[in-house]
Amino acid sequence: MTFIFHVTSSQELYQASDQVHGSLTQILSIFPTSSFLKAQRALMHYHTKEFEEAEGIFSSILISEPHRLDNLDNYSNILYVMGMRAKLAFLAQLASNTDKFRPETCCVIGNYFSLKSEHEKAVIYFRRALILDRSFLSAWTLMGHEFVEMKNTHAAIDSYRRAVDVNRKDYRAWYGLGQTYEVLEMHSYALFYHQRAAALRPYDPKLWMAVGQCFGKVNKVPNAIRAYKRALVAGSYYDAGVGSSFGSGDMSALGGGVLDPEVLYQIALLYERLQDMQECSAYMELVLAQEEGPEYDDATQEIGGGVGVTPTTSKARLWLARWEYMRGMYQKAMELANELCQDGVEVEDAKALVRDIRARIEREKNENR
Repeated sequence: MTFIFHVTSSQELYQASDQVHGSLTQILSIFPTSSFLKAQRALMHYHTKEFEEAEGIFSSILISEPHRLDNLDNYSNILYVMGMRAKLAFLAQLASNTDKFRPETCCVIGNYFSLKSEHEKAVIYFRRALILDRSFLSAWTLMGHEFVEMKNTHAAIDSYRRAVDVNRKDYRAWYGLGQTYEVLEMHSYALFYHQRAAALRPYDPKLWMAVGQCFGKVNKVPNAIRAYKRALVAGSYYDAGVGSSFGSGDMSALGGGVLDPEVLYQIALLYERLQDMQECSAYMELVLAQEEGPEYDDATQEIGGGVGVTPTTSKARLWLARWEYMRGMYQKAMELANELCQDGVEVEDAKALVRDIRARIEREKNENR
């Protein structure tokens, strides 16, 4: 029972470490058919956004116990995120036939209507879940999401606050409050709630990006840079023991994987706001480096796939082209601008820059005669 308590507590606190997975594997060897323990494993995968693994486990539980309604609200969340509408419809029908007066059933049906963009109907079912159980956390949070979709920010805030009252460790409710206050352009409030969410999930890059964005809005640029850098290392933070204060020359700590170009681009823009053009250009170069991905690996004889040309990498390329042009590095600027013309993104700006560069080169030739 101590093992089971430890695993369940870890799952509730979003701590899906290898140690916890190992403990769960040990218990499952004793109780191999326990649906409760299998569900704990699925919830761990769900909280770490490994949706395919979680969906597979929940699907196997459903096959072995088709009338088990526990955690079906979480399963419906996974199907919603993966856009599996047919499976979600089947789940809603199955749950309704089993027991239509369970809050889990109401949440499943609410998620189905939400996926169909019928937000008013979704709210009705989430309210039904709360009539059945006022402390049912999923319903409060999901109802908040629906009110955000319906642009009813005050009702959304009320729903998220109720969710926080039920469980102060629910990062989704804190994050929802932060997003809603961002919509209201109350960035100081939004920052507070995003920081609470990030404190609960320090390895979630999305939450650190939200913190960085809010710091940028309230003109705390150095704090924003630190938050965005934390977003870069968030995924491997505990494994690598990496700090969040590295500069442009110290990216080796992040390993050889592909970084998020959008985060790198935002860091570059923040350095531009600080008038630190050297760091800004270094990060813009890093954005471009993500197109190709890691270098060829001799050991595995594989090339790590990059992100390819994206709108973000094209914006970085345009910035670098203009920067080289301003520095008088016309050849480099011309190369970057010509690459932009071939990419098919930011083409008009690139063509205008090419004309400017040619005119400047021609003018300098005439002056030197």
